[in-house]
Amino acid sequence: MNEASHVNRTGARAHFLNDLRATFAARAHQPAISSQDRSWTYQDLDEKARRCAARLHRLGAEPGDRVAIVTAEKLPFLAAHLGALHAAAVSLPLNPKFTPDELRYVLQDSGARVVVAGEHELPVIDALRPELPGLRALLPDTEAWDAPEAEFAEPTAGSDDPCLMLYSSGTTGRPKGVVHTQASLASSIRALQACWRFTPDDVLVNVLPLFHIHGLSFATHLSLLTGCRMLVEPTFHPRRTLDLIGRGTVFMAIPTFYYSFLDRPEFRAAAKGWSHVRLFTCGSAPIRPEVLPELESILGRPVINRYGMTEAHVVTSLPLDGPWPGGSVGLPLDGIELRLVTDEGSSPAPGEAGSVQLRGPNLFRAYWRKPEATRDAFAAGWFETGDLGTRDAQGFLTLVGRKHDLIITNGFNVYPQVVERVINECPGVRESAVVGVPDPKRGERVVAAVVRADESLSARSLKAFLGERLVDYQRPAEIRFVPALPRNAMGKVLRRELISL
Repeated sequence: MNEASHVNRTGARAHFLNDLRATFAARAHQPAISSQDRSWTYQDLDEKARRCAARLHRLGAEPGDRVAIVTAEKLPFLAAHLGALHAAAVSLPLNPKFTPDELRYVLQDSGARVVVAGEHELPVIDALRPELPGLRALLPDTEAWDAPEAEFAEPTAGSDDPCLMLYSSGTTGRPKGVVHTQASLASSIRALQACWRFTPDDVLVNVLPLFHIHGLSFATHLSLLTGCRMLVEPTFHPRRTLDLIGRGTVFMAIPTFYYSFLDRPEFRAAAKGWSHVRLFTCGSAPIRPEVLPELESILGRPVINRYGMTEAHVVTSLPLDGPWPGGSVGLPLDGIELRLVTDEGSSPAPGEAGSVQLRGPNLFRAYWRKPEATRDAFAAGWFETGDLGTRDAQGFLTLVGRKHDLIITNGFNVYPQVVERVINECPGVRESAVVGVPDPKRGERVVAAVVRADESLSARSLKAFLGERLVDYQRPAEIRFVPALPRNAMGKVLRRELISL
């Protein structure tokens, strides 16, 4: 990557924490977060973060160490996340719904030194400690939010130092740690700020989970770096969120949120009071085309679709002022290069599908401790996203498929190999294959085709087995017992044929 790609308009190297510090100082007495009838200024949040940084340091978190955060409580999560950054550590957000097996794998693979955990997650992780020799300390999330004042000389973090790691599965189904630096994080968020025209006058409604890049970076990082106010709720709720949106100027969502609104009779009346909302966005999956006209008619403005991923943050977005080609995810953000490549290595003609490849300062640095996977991802000098897309004559990108059969259900990524590995561990299963089937509510639903070794195995008993080993959105909504899996001459499972079984 070109060194100049990480240089900002002032000529300095892009640096996320330095930008945050500048915003927090400039907006010290302005509201940063409001949650459940309470508000905290940027100065309040800054004090929370620095006190948590001191606490993490005393627990053994050194610069570059991974600090895992496993809690559904958003305010303690935020204090721990910002505290890790101030301590020059690497923030490692994890899904609090992870099973013990998933937590064990990620904590072992990452070598996390400190874990900040919620009330329900603490005993689970404590039980795993004998298998985590690198773990130095467990910190209750309440103590991250209310850490006492303490002297602490904050270490200096360089622009190329890692600061954020998120796990994202690959083609093998084994999760990989995606490592972002201070520079890549700053570059990504500044480009998004410019594209979506965020200013300190904005009020962002954030009901997304923070362990995911959507809720954490696209929403929270963008809000904090801009210096605007963020309305934070514990989770999305069809009725309460309707009331909350009217207090904001920006609402970030996934398709299922909008579908839930359309099912509620009070949606139309509520939307009439949203005159101050200037931007509705949608990510994780496209909204169904047959629903979009009615939705946009009720909202009175377009829903801005975009394309993002853990390795690259937001890559493309529809322009705020249009045009908005149907089904498109828009144009690349400033500083991001995007190209399509056919299997033969050539550039496809307009409308012809090709592999989506990227280059720019937004990209992650490496897959954690996986140099071969990193080299493979950048083998062509560009990052291979694994997605397939087309571009029109104006350069608008439309995604048409996924190379590696990723399933997106309710806004969450489900990797078939992960689910298959667990299914195949069940006594009575010979083999399995998992596919995503279109679903009007969830975008896709997870369907498993299973070949039994024991004909007495029932769908009910298999679901019970999976219920203890998979996160809820990973569990198959439907199990189909089949005599054999369709394969090609090379023995590869033909997943497309499974959908029609």
